[in-house]
Formats: sequence, C-alpha cells, structure tokens
Amino acid sequence: MIEFPGTEQEVLQLERFLTATETLPSDEGLEDMRTRALAHAERLSNAVNIGFAGEFGAGKSSLANMLAGADILPTGPQHLKLPLVIVAYADVPETTVGWWDKEPKIYSGIALEKAAADNPDFISVGLNTPALREISLFDLPGSGALDETYKPTLDLLKFVDCAIWCTNGTNAWRETERHLWAQVPSELRANSLLAVTHADLPPVRDSLDRVLTRMNKEKDGMFRAVVPIGTPVAVKAMAQEPEPDFALWEKCGGQHLAEHVLEAASNRRQNDLKAARKDLQQDFLPYLETLRGPETEQAADDGPSMHSTLGSALPPLNNPILEDWLAAITSIYEDLRESADIEPAAFLQSCQEIVEDFAERLEQGGEIDPDADWIPAEFEKATDLLLLLQFECGDAPLRDAISILAQLGDNLAWAGSTVAAAQSKTGT
Repeated sequence: MIEFPGTEQEVLQLERFLTATETLPSDEGLEDMRTRALAHAERLSNAVNIGFAGEFGAGKSSLANMLAGADILPTGPQHLKLPLVIVAYADVPETTVGWWDKEPKIYSGIALEKAAADNPDFISVGLNTPALREISLFDLPGSGALDETYKPTLDLLKFVDCAIWCTNGTNAWRETERHLWAQVPSELRANSLLAVTHADLPPVRDSLDRVLTRMNKEKDGMFRAVVPIGTPVAVKAMAQEPEPDFALWEKCGGQHLAEHVLEAASNRRQNDLKAARKDLQQDFLPYLETLRGPETEQAADDGPSMHSTLGSALPPLNNPILEDWLAAITSIYEDLRESADIEPAAFLQSCQEIVEDFAERLEQGGEIDPDADWIPAEFEKATDLLLLLQFECGDAPLRDAISILAQLGDNLAWAGSTVAAAQSKTGT
C-alpha cells in the first residue's frame, strides 16, 4: 500500500519562518523568501490535484467517479454539459459554483444541475471521503481535435499536479490525441498516466496485448505508465456485498490503476517536500538564526540555554500566562539537559501534556489579547504534532518539539495579557 509522506513538520517550520518575519522591515531578499515559503506551505497543506482529460466519449468522468467512490459526475454521450468539475474533501457535502471574476455561490449537498444552470466557469463538489484529504480530482471538459475545444483543456491542465489522459480502447491513442498531449509541459507529462478505457469490451479485450505493446513503445517522454481499465467492471467489483470482489477488482485493472494514481500523487508530494526542505535548510532556517543575535551565539559555547533555545526575552510582569508557560517548559527542558538517558518518548509526552493543559486554559478565555484569538487553535494543532512525533525515532523529534514550544512561547509573548494579575496555574 502506497502511503503519502507526512508534511506536518515542514509546514510547521515554514509557518514559524513566516510568523517570525511578518513584521520585519521589507527588502527584496526577504520578500522573495517569504513568497517562496508561503508557496511551499500552501502546496504542502493542500491535496494533490489529479486531472482527468480526454477526447469526447473516452470515459474520463466514469473513471473519476470510480476513484472518488461515488457516482456524482454525469456520464454518457447525452450527459449534462459541465465545465471543469473539482471533487474535493469537505466535512459536509456541498456544491460550489465558481467564476474567475466574481464571488462563488454555494449549494448544500450535490447539486450539479443547479450549478450548471448558473453557467459557471467551474464547479467544486465537496465529499466526506477520507481519500480526498490527500488528492482532489479535476474532471476536465471533453476535447476534440477538429475544433477549438482542445484549447481549454490545455489551459485547465495547468491547475493539476498529475494527469490521467483517457483514450478509448476501441480506437486507442489516435494521432489527434498525441498532437494535443505533446503540447502539455514535460514536467506534467512525466508524472501522468495513459488510461486505456473500455478494456472490458470484447473487441478491446481481444486486441489489448497488441495495443499495449504499441503504446508502451510510444510512452517515453509522454507518460509514466500505460494502464488498461474496465471501469464498469471495476465499479461492480467494489459494489459487491458484503465485501468488494477484490479478485475482480484486480482483474479488470482497478487495483493497478489506483496504485499508479497514488504513486504519481505521492511522487509529486515527495518532490514538493524536497523543494521545501531545500529552501528551509539553505535559506529560511539560516535566516532565522541571524535573528537570534550575539547572545545566542555566546550561549552556544556554554551549551543551550532556556532563552537561547526558545528565542524569547524575560517575560513582562503583566503577562502571567507567559510566566507560567516558561516555568512549565523550563522544568522539562532542564530534565532534558540533565538526563543523558532520558527517553525521547517520555520527553515528548511531557511536552504534549503541558501543551494540552495550556490549550484548555486558553479555551477559558480572558488571558490573551482578543486580537490573538487564533492562538488557542495553534496550541490544539501543536498537541496533535507532538503526539505524531512520539512515533518517530532519533533526535530529530526532540529538536522539532523544542521548535514547537519556542513558537508557542513567541505567540504568548506577542499576545500579552488582558489580565493585570492572574493566579499561577500550569496544570502540571
């Protein structure tokens, strides 16, 4: 089973950089770094976009329905004419009607007919499907080679990270298709698939070996893989009760296609992570080190100190929650310095418990500036990250945990306190 790589650690580091540099005097170099950091954070926080494209009647909408696990996109030669349809994750099913130049409109539930009547530029359908947390499906309008319809396809493909070009197995990979696909940027072609649809039909099935041999010879520089699929059979296999017919699912090509799609999406995510890590190591993290000042450099000679590690000055006397936070963190930080054999899991659990206690305290309200109402959510998110770090090995999780605590301390220092005096309560 292909698993998507986690991005929480990198997103946390990118957000820390953006927060730390938000109020600094602007210059061209810093603005360039902030632009890149924001782009990395957005990419790693969003799903990988998988596009389905092909000529009219190639079966792309049926294929998108199959992978979405829901029969929501109309299919067939007489189906409802739609623009680009995006199928993405949502807690509650909803349909968003969108235009490039005005505000969107939202309908509850799946309402494609209502949406199409609004003549939108695109439609987004939100489904509560776990797989859609990692990937979003872009069903592009069908194209033709003898008119101008192929141009919108080329324009819309710029929004996807990976693509599946659907070719009708009854007349597979025609010259018109090759001509259009050759105009797609090489980076997208290298991470895309050629799906041979209608592979369940007898005429296609009988000549499939010969067709695949020809297409595999031509795929270099065009696709990463050629995958035959009998979509109706695949849908039938997964709909069997009391459990799916996995043997039929594999035989008709459903398993093979799903694995290739996940592999392509995971490959794109790995490339995004690689690019983000490169910028973090070469530019963003070194820049943050320059903000610490000479006191931090001096402290490094004598070993890490509480303030150099957390990057915070002595708290003002009118910030009780920050005082309590630093007192609580100092306790576990000293344990880490003094105990060479401390179990990383035990340290991380202590960090998690303290963050949980302060998250509960912040929920009660009244101790931070009203404009800092986003801070409690940061503590909740940090609790989840610290839990995830307990399942990792080595020293890196410890360093990441200290970075998390540092960012939370910076948040509390910025937020101040609306209370002149408060009873100390760490909850530990």
